Amino acid sequence: MIPPLKISWVAHKGAGPDTGEKATAFLGQFLAPGSFEITSQPPDIILFMSGGSERMAISLAKPGHPVLLLAIRGNNAYAAATEVMAWMKANNRYALLLDARDAFESGLVDLWWQTVNVWKKLNGQKAALIGAVSDWLVASEVAAEQLKKVMGVYLEEIPWSELPDYREMITDETLMNRFHGNKVRGLEEAARVLTLLRNEVEKQSLSAIAVECFSLVQQEKVTACLALAQLNTEGITAACEGDLASMAGMMLVRELTGMVPWMANTTRIEGQTLTLSHCTAAFNLVENVSLPTHYETNTSLAVKGMVKASGVTLFRLSSTLEKAMILTGKVTGHPQHRDACRTQVEIVISPSSADKLKNQPLGNHLLMIPGNWSDPLEMVCRYKEIIIL
Repeated sequence: MIPPLKISWVAHKGAGPDTGEKATAFLGQFLAPGSFEITSQPPDIILFMSGGSERMAISLAKPGHPVLLLAIRGNNAYAAATEVMAWMKANNRYALLLDARDAFESGLVDLWWQTVNVWKKLNGQKAALIGAVSDWLVASEVAAEQLKKVMGVYLEEIPWSELPDYREMITDETLMNRFHGNKVRGLEEAARVLTLLRNEVEKQSLSAIAVECFSLVQQEKVTACLALAQLNTEGITAACEGDLASMAGMMLVRELTGMVPWMANTTRIEGQTLTLSHCTAAFNLVENVSLPTHYETNTSLAVKGMVKASGVTLFRLSSTLEKAMILTGKVTGHPQHRDACRTQVEIVISPSSADKLKNQPLGNHLLMIPGNWSDPLEMVCRYKEIIIL
């Protein structure tokens, strides 16, 4: 259930006693009953009903709590909101200022509401790093304290040595049934890895995991590719290679879109054509799925499929969670390169996007989301003052 928007109205000291009723009536033109509540607590929105309300407004604006400043037309309301917006900027507070009617009719208030709830839902969630961040990810390790500070997410570190042997697990029937009737060598082992990870998610009440998978395949000759793909399909965020920056971005995208994005390698950039590849694509993002061996080791199983999307959004957070990259593109092909991970896709992007990926990358892995989510992602990032490259 989506919590109601918290809204405060402000007016000059001499405003009539019916000002609150007028504010509620105005909001009722655009918001359904029960979808908002008038409050004196730190609000999500401050509605300016007149001039002379500046002091009242800044008393409601608390550090670390972004606010949308909306002004009715007339009564010097917008003038007061402008003064408060200037004060917010001078005091390093994040706010947006708009005409109230324009904000409602354009859908911006809905976008703001969506943004507020993304961060509310993330706050208090628990994630885990299983194993360690892979050695080659030198720009993707997120400090636990930074994850808590920016996203409100608690991070547990669970060494592989503290987990049971996957061979002692029963096979996960969800994964087995997905390929029912297919005599795929190694499928039972992959399904036991899924049971191992699923048990840990349930036991620790985890919303997300980042798994150091190469140690598993090198030591046990079994991959976590299918396990991660199945978890992501079910909406349980599961990043590979212990990539905490990607895990954080995947968690944010999931709360915004309802989908867990595909974490993929930046494999090639040729002109405006970007090639992404990886072996852990969620089953709901691809079609014509087959199960070849894992690319780098030619061992066990990986996911190979054709991305179903046409237009896509690409997203990436920095290791400090202070910067983000948001790009859009169009799927134009599904190559079959022998020197890349199994699921592959070609995406045409703009020249400026290609330049950013070449000269300002935030890391190898990009998150691919079907559809155009650039505006909501931009709002979600700006809400936390994350710099967009």
